Amino acid sequence: MPDLISWEVASRVAASVAGYFPEPPRSEIQSLESDLLSVFPQAQAQVAGATGLTVPGKAAPLVMTRPEWAQANILSFKSTLTPILDKLAEKLPKWRMSSVSAGMAGVQLGAILGWFSSKVLGQFDVILADAGTESNQDQVYFVAPNIISVEMKYGFDQKQFRHWIALHELTHRAQFNGVAWMRDYFKGLVQDSISIANPDPAAFMASLKKVFDMIREGKNPLGENGPIGIFASPEQMVTLNKITGLMSLLEGHGDVVMNRAGAREILESVRFAEVFERRRNSQRGAAKLISQLLGTEAKMRQYHEGAKFVYKVEEVGGAELFDRIWERPENLPEIAEIRDPDLWIKRLGTRSADMILEI
Repeated sequence: MPDLISWEVASRVAASVAGYFPEPPRSEIQSLESDLLSVFPQAQAQVAGATGLTVPGKAAPLVMTRPEWAQANILSFKSTLTPILDKLAEKLPKWRMSSVSAGMAGVQLGAILGWFSSKVLGQFDVILADAGTESNQDQVYFVAPNIISVEMKYGFDQKQFRHWIALHELTHRAQFNGVAWMRDYFKGLVQDSISIANPDPAAFMASLKKVFDMIREGKNPLGENGPIGIFASPEQMVTLNKITGLMSLLEGHGDVVMNRAGAREILESVRFAEVFERRRNSQRGAAKLISQLLGTEAKMRQYHEGAKFVYKVEEVGGAELFDRIWERPENLPEIAEIRDPDLWIKRLGTRSADMILEI
């Protein structure tokens, strides 16, 4: 059975698009690698102290070029999607199984990942870590050209900025490696969102009609969940909202921890946070449209909404109340609760939290 996505085409296109952007001198990449290696033990301890999540093992930074990051993520996509796409292929008409359609899908995936390779600073890849060796579970990606470019553009202190972003990515490592059920829960959501996909052309046309209706009503069909939300069925939307709520929590928590854990050592952390907040809100025109199409605009909101949720929960019930999130999947906030933390607090709140809410 042929693949629905040509992974070879995706790799070539991603490498080509990623390679379009200039790379810094090798000496600067080596300097970044040296700084990250130096700060990682301290940053790992700071994250553990700030989160209470203990992770065995020693984390290691993996400094990458843009093409290397794109290729790593293609492997991650392939590991996740292949079993599900094989099942989906059984439902599709034969005309959808051609090498041409697989090649087009590969071009689209490769182009998206190639473009993303110029934006990402760091990443903890849960999927590929599980597909590899045990040591892979402790690797954190850092895209050298993007980090160096940001440092130069804003005149950031290199050592402090590198320490700061290390804290964010190590927080994600703590979330997935320090919470026993988090990895399987996250991967289950991703698999569910794909496995219930509907290849019926009639469903596709109904989704297009929904887009046109929203435009006539003056609504932005891309504003909430990007193109995924347009074509998602009601069943998929339930899973999509769970994913959105989870990612908002994890990203917002990552922002809170990165600013809190290194507050004493990273004197410029407040400036870093202010600059990144402006960056997330400054897109206009074509750049804004691309972000909507790729779903990255929704991701930018996740940082802000998730952080507000963390601060509100801690304000009401302290770390004790917030840490109930890590007890079991049922305690995770839904996206509506992320946006209105009082809903989650009333659902999971301790007695002291309920008393505060009644005052």
